[in-house]
Amino acid sequence: MDSNETFKSANITPQLQQVLQTIRDDIKSFLEKNHDDYTKIYSEIRSLRELIESSTFIKKEKIALFVDSQNLYYSARMGYAAKVNYEKLLRLITGNRNLVKAYAYIVQPPEGDVRPFATSLEHIGYIVKTKDVRTRANGSAKANWDMGIALDILGMLDAVDTIVLASGDGDFVPLVDFIKSKNKRVEIFAFPENTAYDLKEKADRFEPLSENVILT
Repeated sequence: MDSNETFKSANITPQLQQVLQTIRDDIKSFLEKNHDDYTKIYSEIRSLRELIESSTFIKKEKIALFVDSQNLYYSARMGYAAKVNYEKLLRLITGNRNLVKAYAYIVQPPEGDVRPFATSLEHIGYIVKTKDVRTRANGSAKANWDMGIALDILGMLDAVDTIVLASGDGDFVPLVDFIKSKNKRVEIFAFPENTAYDLKEKADRFEPLSENVILT
């Protein structure tokens, strides 16, 4: 057994690490006196370690996901002339982590109906929020979820370890700074060609999206 091998999983509590280290030291001492049983005992140790690291002793990272659907829609259309597969996106981001909540924010245009799209997202597991396009007096239109997303994120900070934002919008940079000031991790998942440079740099993790989340 490698004398430098220790139980250092980032998700194992310090108390459990200390217990495991004591067990390792005791076993190492035993093996030094019982060389004939080395192979069998070492195999059992490895099995025990795998069991522990996959058990409820491990505290899974808790995440909340916030998807800026409008941003992803235009990014996917510009880069791939296609749409985003939101189920693949959810699986990619969650992995083996504990997903507390997943929000998707969509805009209702003056023409068309986003309700079927919203329903499909709800079936996947998203909490869907919709907003109508607002027409200004000068005839221009505006609809974005920046403020709504920010407020929902602030409301989730105490419940999670990591905030995951699926958007490349540079307007979220101050929000990212604030989240990190509260000792929470921030991850950005977005199409790199349409992601603000500062957003990539500020995030604890930037994951570029590509064909892996395109609807085929």
